[in-house]
Amino acid sequence: MIDGCVKNGEVVLARQLFDEMSERDVCSWNSMISGYVAVGDMEAARGLFEKMPSRDVVSWNCMIDGYARVKNISSARACFDEMPCRNVVSWNIMLALYLRCKDYGECLRLFDKMVGGEVKPNEASLVSVLTASANFRKLDRGKWIHSYIRDNDIEPDVLLSTALLTLYVKCGEMEMARDIFDQMPEKSVVSWNCMIMGYGMHGHGEISLEFFLEMEKAGVNPNIATFVSILSACSSSGMILEGWWYFHVMLQKYKIRPTEKHYGCMVDLLGRAGLMDQSEELVKKMHTEVEPNLPKATPFACCRHFMLQLGEIIAKQQIKFHPEDITPYLLLLFIHIADRKWDGIEDARNLINETFGESAYSNQDQLEEIGLGFSLGKSLHHRKNMVYSILDEMASCIKLL
Repeated sequence: MIDGCVKNGEVVLARQLFDEMSERDVCSWNSMISGYVAVGDMEAARGLFEKMPSRDVVSWNCMIDGYARVKNISSARACFDEMPCRNVVSWNIMLALYLRCKDYGECLRLFDKMVGGEVKPNEASLVSVLTASANFRKLDRGKWIHSYIRDNDIEPDVLLSTALLTLYVKCGEMEMARDIFDQMPEKSVVSWNCMIMGYGMHGHGEISLEFFLEMEKAGVNPNIATFVSILSACSSSGMILEGWWYFHVMLQKYKIRPTEKHYGCMVDLLGRAGLMDQSEELVKKMHTEVEPNLPKATPFACCRHFMLQLGEIIAKQQIKFHPEDITPYLLLLFIHIADRKWDGIEDARNLINETFGESAYSNQDQLEEIGLGFSLGKSLHHRKNMVYSILDEMASCIKLL
């Protein structure tokens, strides 16, 4: 009854039942302490803990977990140090606490003590220490843990595999990260994001975008962090068209509202392309406050309208610098169709006809021959997909006209 009340948030009723008990065992005390821990009342939890006639490892772990939840490191560590006997849960709570408080050095030191003792680390212990090692860029430590996993026949789950590949990514060991990624039987969105971020961070923007395409094919829905990684990769690799396009995909296809991080990536992208005026305009858009009584879709629609204007500027700039590449021509045509600019549609069609011939955008074979074959090369798989994606969007827009 006490445990049921606690799990349903009825801590006051649980205490009444606890006080009525004529006889209590350690489970009674632990259930009541965990109730106070759950609501963050550590003073009441401590009071009960001090009155306990006998304590087991669960009693101590409840107190450590309670202090960890409120990030009281000193009290949690004092309880941990006082424990007569610790299990793997005790160690894991402390490792996770140091990690959450960004005290990576103490997390690693505590892990060293754990390894030198009688308690054997489990997957949760290794996730914490790998994450701390990644933030310190301690590649040697990460490799040692990787060996420990293999030598002890530990079957990594998604969390442990992702922590391991994150370490290799942050240390610049992309080949090792790729090996781990390929061996993962199950991949989470975090695993995909990590690889996309890693290739972009180390100057391989094209591979980042190819990974994004593979992620979509695998049926994994991208999230906010995915598009931060994609836009950052485009920015660092100078891929202006791609950056604009994937911002558009984020808005239109996945209905993700941009955050300051997304806008920051776009501002950096435009700055690198020499579009400082447009970059300043984007900053203004980012900080525009919307009336509280306006529909939620309003800022989304405003952002889309501005992105079409911005896309037109970028497309024209890219046509000027890369007249042999069909991609910006198609992008310009798409933007005019989406914005219902009839004169612009006609001008863009004429421009494509004059440059590439009348059937330039009629089918994929023509695109391969005219636009994608000689100007993009066979290696830029993501660019071809972007062009076909633009054509699909054009078809959708035309249906709505």
